[in-house]
Amino acid sequence: MIDGNTTTPPSSFSSLHTERKVPDTLVSLFNSSNFADRVQVGLVQQNAVTDEDCTAGYCTRMGTPLTKGEDGKYKIDKANPCPYFSQIKVMRLNEKEAKGPVYARALQAQLVPDDTDFCMQIDAHTRFIEGWDNRMLNEWGKANNEYAVLSTYPTNVHDLYKNSNNHWEMPHLCYASFAGKGKVANNRAGAVANLERPILAPLWAAGLSFHRCHAERNVPNDINLKSIFAGEEYGRGSRLWTHGYDFYSISRPVIGTYYGGGEKLGGGTGHMSGQEARESADRLATLLKWPGSDQSPGAVAKLGSLGLGTRRKLEKYGEWCGVDTINQKIENHCILSYVDWDSHDSMYAEYQPTGPEVVKDAEWRRKKEEAKLLLSTETKDGSGNKDKETELLLNIVAFVVISSTLVTGFSIYVGSNYKRIVKPTISKFTV
Repeated sequence: MIDGNTTTPPSSFSSLHTERKVPDTLVSLFNSSNFADRVQVGLVQQNAVTDEDCTAGYCTRMGTPLTKGEDGKYKIDKANPCPYFSQIKVMRLNEKEAKGPVYARALQAQLVPDDTDFCMQIDAHTRFIEGWDNRMLNEWGKANNEYAVLSTYPTNVHDLYKNSNNHWEMPHLCYASFAGKGKVANNRAGAVANLERPILAPLWAAGLSFHRCHAERNVPNDINLKSIFAGEEYGRGSRLWTHGYDFYSISRPVIGTYYGGGEKLGGGTGHMSGQEARESADRLATLLKWPGSDQSPGAVAKLGSLGLGTRRKLEKYGEWCGVDTINQKIENHCILSYVDWDSHDSMYAEYQPTGPEVVKDAEWRRKKEEAKLLLSTETKDGSGNKDKETELLLNIVAFVVISSTLVTGFSIYVGSNYKRIVKPTISKFTV
C-alpha cells in the first residue's frame, strides 16, 4: 500500500491525494490471473463521500454494474452477476478516519485468514501481466529461501512488456538517504540485468512485497505509525531483516505501476495529523536506535511485539545494507552476500505445532501426512507418486487483500492453502 502524491505533514495536517485506479487494478488482477476463481480480495476502502465505491467501479468496468436501492446506496451483496464479486471482502472507512498508509495496512491484515500462505503488497495503480500468479510464485521459488521477500519498485507500466535495454534490466533498490529524525527514505531504484533468478537486495519496498504470509504474522505493519509516509519502508525492512527475512529483486517484470500524478488519477484530500507524524517519527527513531532518541527501557518496551527481531541484529543490518542509523552513515551496497542468522534455534518455528503456519483443519493434516508418506515411498513405476504430489501441491486457493484504496493507496495479499510438503531449506547465495 502506498499513497499517490503525498507530502510530508506540516504541523497541523497535509493533503493526501486519492487513488482512483483501484477498480482498474482489480479488473487487471482478475483478468490476468491464471486461476481467477481461486483469488479473493479483501479491501479496506477510505473514501470521501464523493468518491466512487471501489467495488461498484470494478463491477461497472466488468460490464455488470451494481444497482442502487431506494436509499440511493448500492445493493452490495453476493447475489449479483458481477464476476468474482463474492471473492471480494470490503472494510469501508470514511476519509477522515484515514491515518496514513501504514495504519491502513495494519487494518487490512484483519482480512487475511490464518491459513493463507503467500502475501503480496502492491501499489493502488497497478497492472498485471498474464499469469501473474504463477509467475510470482515461480520467482519466489527460484530464491530457494523460505524467508525470501521479493521486493522492489515495480517496472513502469509502459515498459511492462519491454526487454529494457535489450538485457532485461530490472529495478534494484540499494540507495537511500536520511529524511529527518527516525526516517530513512529509499531513493530511486538502480538496476540489475540478465538475471536468471532473483538477486539479494539491501532494502525493502512498499511498492512490491511478495512473501510467505508468516512474514505478515511475524512482522505485521505497525498500526502506531500514523500520519507518516517517508521512512516507513526502512522501518519495516529493518524489522523484517532482523526477524530473518531476506529481500530479493525479481528477474523479470510481473506487475507494472503508473508513475506520475496524472496517470494515477489522484485527487481529493484526506486528513493527517502533524502531532501523530512527530510521534511516529519518534517511535521509528527508538526502533532504529537513532542518535538522541529515547532508548529508555520504557520506550523500547512500548514497541512491544512490533520491535526488532532476534534472529539478526540491527547493527549487522546497517553494516550489511549500507544504511547505518546508529552511526548515521550511508554507503551504497548493491551487490551482497547472504548473512546467516545469529542462531538457527528458531528456524522454521513457524511450522512447529504452536507456530502460525500450522493449519488447524484436520482434513489438511490428513492430506499432509498422506503426502509425506507418498513422497517417502518409491513405487515400481514412479508415476503414481508424482501425480498425487502434483494434485496436492497445486491445490492453491489464493487470497488477495487490497487495502487503503482511494485515500492512501492499497496493498494486495495473495495467499493459498498450499503448504510445502517437504520441510523447506535455506540456500545461502553468494553473488
